[in-house]
Amino acid sequence: MDEKIKAVARRALNDDDDALSDDELLAELENDPELEKLREARLDQLKREMSWARDLRGRGHGEYVEIQKEEEMVKLIGSESRAVVHFTHPQFARCKILDGHLRVLAPHHFETRFASISVERCPFLAQKFQVRVLPCLLLVDGGRVADRIVGFEELGNGDAFSTNTLERRLAKSKVIALPRGELARVPVAERPISYQIGHRGQHADISDDEKEAAKELEF
Repeated sequence: MDEKIKAVARRALNDDDDALSDDELLAELENDPELEKLREARLDQLKREMSWARDLRGRGHGEYVEIQKEEEMVKLIGSESRAVVHFTHPQFARCKILDGHLRVLAPHHFETRFASISVERCPFLAQKFQVRVLPCLLLVDGGRVADRIVGFEELGNGDAFSTNTLERRLAKSKVIALPRGELARVPVAERPISYQIGHRGQHADISDDEKEAAKELEF
């Protein structure tokens, strides 16, 4: 049981007996108005979180998307709070290697937009950002290019680097956040998806009642 709810329960019962079980407390407090307010606040939070998640998913978050038009990429770079943009070429083997890693990372870093565009489709942007060596990653923070990764030098200077190595480099530029604790050492592809309803970017404890309410808001 949530610690806040436990506190409400003990105040309402005027009982300091820690031997009371969670089920006993809930049975006594089924109609307590203060507890109901906490539940309503939690469900309101879930609704806000789901609205936020639907908005991001509608903009392409949670997946690695190839952008076809230069004007779309201009808009993306200027509007996203955080983004990882891959300037690529369809005939470059190293670009395809990087594509694979970014495709794995995108679902695990839902708050960051992951996208690519062929340099053949964006001559203006390639010139503006002086993209001369491929692959090239532009790291966007707050609607501006804050950092870049050119080639594989920072990733071990070879083709066999891991997705976790790229993840740590992106986190260094603060365009993504590393998972907490032991999960950071688990290969990215083996982790559960990091976004869950109820807490942005982290795992959250959700009660059965909240799960039922959230079903109406699924996207």
